[in-house]
Amino acid sequence: MLDLSRLREQFTDFSSYQSRHQVLSAAKLKRAIEALQSCEKSWQDYQGTLTLGKPRRLVAGFRESPAHRAPCGVRPTPVTVAATDGSQIYPDRNIEPTFYLLNISRIAFQYGTFERPIMESVPQLRYSTKDLEDHFDEIVESATRDVVSAIRDEFELSELLSVARAVRIDGRPIVAMVDGTLIRWMVRGLRNPALEQRLIARYARLLEQFREEAIPLCSYVSFPGGTEVVNLLRVVLGEGDPDTESDPETSLEGLVDRKIFEKVLGPRERSAVFESASHIQREYESADRICFFYVNVPLPAGGCEVGRVEIPNWVAQDPQTLDLVHSVVMSECEKGNGYPMILSEAHEKAVVRNQEKDLFYHLVEKEMHTAGVPFSASRKSLSKRRPSV
Repeated sequence: MLDLSRLREQFTDFSSYQSRHQVLSAAKLKRAIEALQSCEKSWQDYQGTLTLGKPRRLVAGFRESPAHRAPCGVRPTPVTVAATDGSQIYPDRNIEPTFYLLNISRIAFQYGTFERPIMESVPQLRYSTKDLEDHFDEIVESATRDVVSAIRDEFELSELLSVARAVRIDGRPIVAMVDGTLIRWMVRGLRNPALEQRLIARYARLLEQFREEAIPLCSYVSFPGGTEVVNLLRVVLGEGDPDTESDPETSLEGLVDRKIFEKVLGPRERSAVFESASHIQREYESADRICFFYVNVPLPAGGCEVGRVEIPNWVAQDPQTLDLVHSVVMSECEKGNGYPMILSEAHEKAVVRNQEKDLFYHLVEKEMHTAGVPFSASRKSLSKRRPSV
């Protein structure tokens, strides 16, 4: 039980800290915006500095002036929009045998027509890692959460390609969307180089297939916490190497990209397109390396939320396709009250709720007993599934 009375003094300290922090953040934000505007005309000079300096922070790459802003065009009609999302039931170390569930939604809307949408989910019960076992023998019997999450992300992209192929109509624009990032950040946390290499290569091959079939792909990150543009501005300001101690009163340390674009972007506008410097992308073909831009999404109650849109390089290089993605993302956000409606629908179709999870375990246990196969769960697991109060 939480004793809230013991937190009163801590609440007061927290609010005082936040008040001081807000003043400091406002000063940093002002300095960052001035730096952004200062390289409007000389951004190519800074591009050379980045190339020669090889900064150790994750710094966004230039494609155009970082102060560039672009209005949102009219979304074409008719247009096809496809999306997927995924959820999972992770392996439970308190249950034998080891297994897990992936549930991937498949959503497609044909806007401007009377064609029926696709709204379905594809569940997969998995209990083997045959396709990966050469690379991580120690995980064959007990798949970790990180591995399962990486496999789920790959499954999401594979199903997105599948549904996009199925609903595509000749001559009609199409955009395929996923939630989150197209950069496999989490894979580098597996601490198994061979496995990481295999998973990134498989994901990269899926990205290639979207390009080969000319299906524009994008991902949407709500309330992003990235700092790649901030780190770019730190280079512009000469803040130097990460090992060099910075003045906390003047350094842009702690500022996120989103805060800058909340101030500089008008309603429905997008920022310049930046290149991500993630080393993971070395495994991607150059045409598939991930770029990103920020969008200002007006909210129904007033104000805005800035979202991050990630796209492969080949999409970023084609102005018409880039405008298409921008208009579709904005249209979806307006339909979804600030978040892409199609991604909300994909989430709702993919999510596995607690009641469904309990039923899933019950059915697995019943099937095991029918087949005469041992199925055991720890007392801890049983107490969680059958609470006494």
